[in-house]
Amino acid sequence: MAITLATGTQLAIASTYGPSVNMTAASNATESVVTLAAGHGTVVGDFLEITSGWDLLNGRIVRAKAVSTNDVTLESINTSSITNYPAGTGVGTVRRITGWTTIGQVQSFDTSGGDLNFADITTITDKTQKQIPTTRSAQSFSLTIFDDAATAGQIAVQAASDASVPAAFRIVFANNSRMVINGYWSIGASPKVAVNAPLTNDISFTAVALATRYGN
Repeated sequence: MAITLATGTQLAIASTYGPSVNMTAASNATESVVTLAAGHGTVVGDFLEITSGWDLLNGRIVRAKAVSTNDVTLESINTSSITNYPAGTGVGTVRRITGWTTIGQVQSFDTSGGDLNFADITTITDKTQKQIPTTRSAQSFSLTIFDDAATAGQIAVQAASDASVPAAFRIVFANNSRMVINGYWSIGASPKVAVNAPLTNDISFTAVALATRYGN
């Protein structure tokens, strides 16, 4: 068992991206291998935003584990189930994340959602209620920050909020494990003011795809 303290957690927003590159094939495998158009520029360790015909992959942020010419292995992305990932239908596009901006002065953050919803399938003859899983609820994060509109992090979040397009969120924990997730950002229009207290503001993030976690 390992216990990791929250102290030292680092947060960042994806602030620059490379151009969209066509993904012409995506394999069904325990770690999917995708084929990108020539000149894709992806190297091992890059984080990629995926647009795919596979709903469970579409919009996800993933890491390149291996690169062999135009074939890129997506680390920890298991697409072996042809039920969830129908063969031949996973093609789309890829964008490399080329720059991250640290979100500093974070006082605290909370997360909610991401859990399974269930449909009741109990019949009139059942003595015990029955349910089956359906969709996952939307995952969201709420950050409280010490307000300073001049910091690079708050400027980047404001830009993502104004653009109303998804931008990746990266969380690096104190044990160097990390989570990446794609979604929409919003920041309060004005800081919160209280007597004898520092100015604070609220940032909200709503995911558009599943989070991806890596051990380092």
